[in-house]
Amino acid sequence: MFMMPIDTGNKAIKTENFEFNSGITMLADVPGENEEALMYQGRYYRLSHERNVYLPDKTMDDRYYLLTLFAIAKELEEMSHSKSFIPGELISMDLVVGLPPLYYRGQYKKFREYFYRDGKIVHFVYMGKSYRVTFSNVFVHMQTYAAYLYMAKELKLSTYPKVLMIDIGGFTMDYMLLEKGMILWNYTDSTGKGVISMYQRVNKGIREKFDLDLKENDIDSILKGENCMYGEPIRKRVEEIVTEHVEEMLGMFRECGIDLRSSMTIFVGGGSILLSKIIEDVWKHYDGEYYVVNDSKVNVRGYRKKYLFDIGMQ
Repeated sequence: MFMMPIDTGNKAIKTENFEFNSGITMLADVPGENEEALMYQGRYYRLSHERNVYLPDKTMDDRYYLLTLFAIAKELEEMSHSKSFIPGELISMDLVVGLPPLYYRGQYKKFREYFYRDGKIVHFVYMGKSYRVTFSNVFVHMQTYAAYLYMAKELKLSTYPKVLMIDIGGFTMDYMLLEKGMILWNYTDSTGKGVISMYQRVNKGIREKFDLDLKENDIDSILKGENCMYGEPIRKRVEEIVTEHVEEMLGMFRECGIDLRSSMTIFVGGGSILLSKIIEDVWKHYDGEYYVVNDSKVNVRGYRKKYLFDIGMQ
């Protein structure tokens, strides 16, 4: 038996070896030869280059369950390079997933049961290979805190009186203030200021001025400074709107009673990496110390660390 940590994000699904958009479509027919597809309960699915519409409750349908099966299949395929799986072999594993701080207490049991499903055997076919999987247990950890646990030693976070974790994800922007490693719950929350709301804001601004619809991938390319077909006026306007978004995001902490000058601020999550250059410019208005973790899978790695600690293997 082994464990499988997976970050089921609103924008992307992340494992220790893979990252792909949180988008899935059902095929009307049998997939083509060598097409990356998954068959579950007699139906075929493939991943989409565009994410699915945001779900406030990921247990509303099987979308995230199927995306998780894709993630498991990819990891098992990766493992097959060093470990051979016998056809029809029952693979038992502990699944480790996470929820934002705001939703953790209220959705923990529901989210666990959504994946566990009484520990029944799950049969699916991925890229022509048949798998039989059962979850011995499903552990649900808290996003952002998992990232803190993973980065604490490397960044020597215990040497700071206060640490503010800011996790910019797809839909949510989660923040957590810790004092000497203890979570201050009055200063911990999840907001809707993730990159999805930023995309909507940018697209509206670009439509108003240029009568142009930008895809999310286009906005990503502009923010990363990659070559794209859009001219300087459009690129400049995108950066202006995103800067406004980041300024408002950081400005809200004063309203929440959090002084960015009095704590070490750690930015994590794919959104933080995407916005790192904008954060650097906006942060010039603050005197506090900050660090952007350039690893979009930091929560996944934190899930593994927390799991090993909980079962006494640290």
